[in-house]
Amino acid sequence: MRRRTFLLLFSMLPSLSLCRTRDVQLLVGATAMEQLHALRKEEKFQDLPGVPAEAERKQFTPLLNGLLDEIIGGIQENPRLDWVLEKMEPFVARFYLEDTELRESCITYLERIFAILGIPNDDGAFVKYMIIW
Repeated sequence: MRRRTFLLLFSMLPSLSLCRTRDVQLLVGATAMEQLHALRKEEKFQDLPGVPAEAERKQFTPLLNGLLDEIIGGIQENPRLDWVLEKMEPFVARFYLEDTELRESCITYLERIFAILGIPNDDGAFVKYMIIW
């Protein structure tokens, strides 16, 4: 019975996270926009080790830059946490099964975006990918 209850609760985690309020308004000023533009211009994934690093950079830099372009292009019209999380979801779906170094690097970029936008955490949005911060 305990095991079944645990499995049931674990399987419900993604649904439970949707019950939280995500329509939080964000205050996105000129400084945040400048920081997002600076992050967009930055060389990405320079810290990746090993032989596959160049291939991973070529694959994931355009994905991250695409995410940043979407956020930069729409955040002032949609300054809401739920909108940001919705834009991040496809990026998270692409990297969550990658190797640890790439996954950690991607999460670091998401954390930087969150910090720029004043978002403290993902509110459980990515728990289905086993990514929690």
